[in-house]
Amino acid sequence: MLTVILGFLTALVYGFADFFGALASRKISSITVTAVSGFVGFVFLTSLSPFIGATFSQQAIITGAAAGIASAIGISALYASLAIGPIAIVSPMAAVCGAIVPMTFGFFLGDRFGWTALAAIGMILVAVVLVGFVPSADAIRPSAKGLIYAAIAGAGIGTILIVLKFSPTDSGMASIIVMRLVSAIFLNVFLLAVWLRNRRTLATPKEKVPTKFWWGVVAAGLFDSSANIFFTLALRSGSLSVVSVLTALYPLGTIILARIVLRERIAKVQMFGVVLALAGSAVLAVA
Repeated sequence: MLTVILGFLTALVYGFADFFGALASRKISSITVTAVSGFVGFVFLTSLSPFIGATFSQQAIITGAAAGIASAIGISALYASLAIGPIAIVSPMAAVCGAIVPMTFGFFLGDRFGWTALAAIGMILVAVVLVGFVPSADAIRPSAKGLIYAAIAGAGIGTILIVLKFSPTDSGMASIIVMRLVSAIFLNVFLLAVWLRNRRTLATPKEKVPTKFWWGVVAAGLFDSSANIFFTLALRSGSLSVVSVLTALYPLGTIILARIVLRERIAKVQMFGVVLALAGSAVLAVA
C-alpha cells in the first residue's frame, strides 16, 4: 500500500514539474529550463539533507552520478521528441517505455505478480496512453526520428529508476543530490558548448524573458526534486516494477494543473484514462 501511494505521488509531482517546465519553455529553451531547474533542485535537496539525512558513501555517489547522466540524456531526448511530435503519440510512448524498461529489469531481479496485480498493471499502462493522448482533428503520423527520441527518453527515465534501486538504503538523499548535480553540470556543459559554437549568431541582443517564466523554472526544479524524494522512498519500500508503472502516470499531474491553472478542457478519453489509472492503482494496492 505504501509503495503504491508513494509511486502515485511521484507521478503527480513529476507531472506538476512538467507543467511548469512546459510553461517556462514557451520563452526559454527547454534545455536551459532543464539545466537551471536542475541546479534549483540540487540546492533544494541539499538544504533538506540536514533534516532528512544524506550519507555520501561510494555506492551512493556512483549510483547518483549514473542516474544523473541517464536523467540528462532522458530528459533532453524527451524534450526533443515533444518538439518533433506529435505529442499525442510520442509522450505516451516515452512514458510506457519508461515503465517497461525497469519492469523488464525487475523481472530479472525476481519481481513476480499474481493475475490480479498483472491486470492492475495492465490497466495502468493503458491509462498512461489514454491520459497522455490529446485528440486532434488532423491526425499526424509520427516521424521515425520522433519515435526514436521518445524511446531514448523512456529508456533514460527507466534507467534512472533502475540505478537508484541500487542506492544504499541508509544513504538518505545522497544519491538524488548527486544525480541532480551531475545532470545539471552535464546539461550546462552542453549549453556552454552550443554557446561557444554559435557565439557569433548569439551576439544579437534578444528580447528579455519576463520574470514569471523564470519562476516557472524554479517551480519545475522544486517539484522535480520533490518527486525525486518520493520515488526514492517508493523504490526502497517496494517493487521496482510497481514503482515504474505508477511513475509512468506523470502526464496525469500535468493535465490536472492545466485544468486548474489554464482552464484547459480535459478530453473524455483523458478523463477515462484518469479513472482507469485510479482504479488500477486501487486494485494494485490491495493485490
